[in-house]
Amino acid sequence: MDGARPRLADAVAVLVAAGLTLAAYPWGPFLPLLLAATVPLLWMRRAPLTVAWISAATAAVLPVLCALAPAAVPPLADLPVWPPAGPFAVYAAMAFAAEPDRATRRWLPVLALALAVLLPAEWPGAAFLVLRTEVVLAFAVLYGLYAETGARLRRALEERAERVERERLAGEMHDVVTHRVSRMVLRAGTLADQAADERARAAAEELRATGRAALDELRHMSVLLRRGTGEGFDLGLPLPDLRSLVSESAFRGVPVELVVSGVPVPVPGAVGRTAYRVVQEALANVREHAPGTDARVEVRYLPGVVRVSVRNTRPEEAFAPPGLGGEGLNEVSQWVELAGGTLKAGPVEDGGFLVTAILPTN
Repeated sequence: MDGARPRLADAVAVLVAAGLTLAAYPWGPFLPLLLAATVPLLWMRRAPLTVAWISAATAAVLPVLCALAPAAVPPLADLPVWPPAGPFAVYAAMAFAAEPDRATRRWLPVLALALAVLLPAEWPGAAFLVLRTEVVLAFAVLYGLYAETGARLRRALEERAERVERERLAGEMHDVVTHRVSRMVLRAGTLADQAADERARAAAEELRATGRAALDELRHMSVLLRRGTGEGFDLGLPLPDLRSLVSESAFRGVPVELVVSGVPVPVPGAVGRTAYRVVQEALANVREHAPGTDARVEVRYLPGVVRVSVRNTRPEEAFAPPGLGGEGLNEVSQWVELAGGTLKAGPVEDGGFLVTAILPTN
């Protein structure tokens, strides 16, 4: 992972920590040890908790040094923070800890470091050092949490962008490729029904079977594109949202009432797409053949099926109802048949027109 490799910023952190060490302790037998404690900062992205534990151990070394060799320890008031690598290590533990370690494990070395800094608090000249170090460590914790939250938000935005791209690809596959292949299947079925020659009929049936197999494969590929996001028609969702069609029809001058009854249940992808097409085509026919009327879209969930109906009121002027002989509704009827349902369309007693599709939910 790129974020786990040392970067220029990590090398800068090592140089800054080493510079603080040299500024406060430019000589003495313990200088190599103190400088060596800053080197692990190079790996603060790959192993942030290990680096934090090393800093905590380094902080605990100061009281030992004061007890064993008081003359070798620099004046405590001259130290900016102790240890100089501590704030960087605390920031790394907060910002770069792995997901399983973020709940509790990343806090353990931070608390150990904060407690180790308190050890020399009673010694002469150390009180201000301890207070200063604890304040700097607190700021490092807050900044590390801020950086971790920002990184998490950026990952979420990247995942969302990927999800949108997946949905776009799946939508294009469905709207373009699947639609054209379905038309080929429908034409092959018509040819098989009308062909007089047995060989031509058999060839048409074979073409229709091959087209249906291609449709299944295309829908499966669409599912795979959507599955990475946990979304998609074919993953067991209720019918698509029909409010956009209602709003579009109302904008074009045909008020539409949408009524949904029953308990929504997951439906196959083909059923969801077909129901959407039924409502889309029926409302288009109302706008074309019966302008000025009101329409009602009703979706009713029944045991094992969902019934989708579009009904318009009687127009003020006589109109020619499209019936199932119209090209649009005739094609939708074939889509409904492919989805395993039935479609009925015709005038009703009050002079309006009713389109009803009954589609299976399993």
